[in-house]
Amino acid sequence: MPAHSILPHHVHDAPGPVPRGAHLPARRTPAGPVPDRSRAAWAVPACVGAVLFLYTVFLSHDNGFSQAGGWLLGLAVAVIATGIGYVLVRERNAVIPEVRALSYGVLAGITIGFLHSVSGGTWLRSLGIGLACGALVGLMSYDIFHWNERSSD
Repeated sequence: MPAHSILPHHVHDAPGPVPRGAHLPARRTPAGPVPDRSRAAWAVPACVGAVLFLYTVFLSHDNGFSQAGGWLLGLAVAVIATGIGYVLVRERNAVIPEVRALSYGVLAGITIGFLHSVSGGTWLRSLGIGLACGALVGLMSYDIFHWNERSSD
């Protein structure tokens, strides 16, 4: 029996056809990687921003903010988090996994800590919850990014 018949069919040295919908590695130019302009690069941060907007408005109205103040606070949180999230997703091909995971963790930690403070928590408890959430998101992001880079090699 030939040796190649016992190997899995997907192990080969030559490149094969690329299936439809497969994500190809980022194109590189002399200036650096090309930013991601896919639908997910703007749709994911927009959806997360909409959820943050509604949740911030809900929390602010339950904790003594005025009607207009709650809506403005929700709008500010949504615009800032969506803008930063969009930049992180769009430029993800230009950043090493460690910095990318750190930035996702920082964004999540600041957002969750701020939302806890809006809900009426003390600043110290909000800081602790934000740090814990940011550390967990950063570690999970690093594990996912590191695992994806290892599997693509």
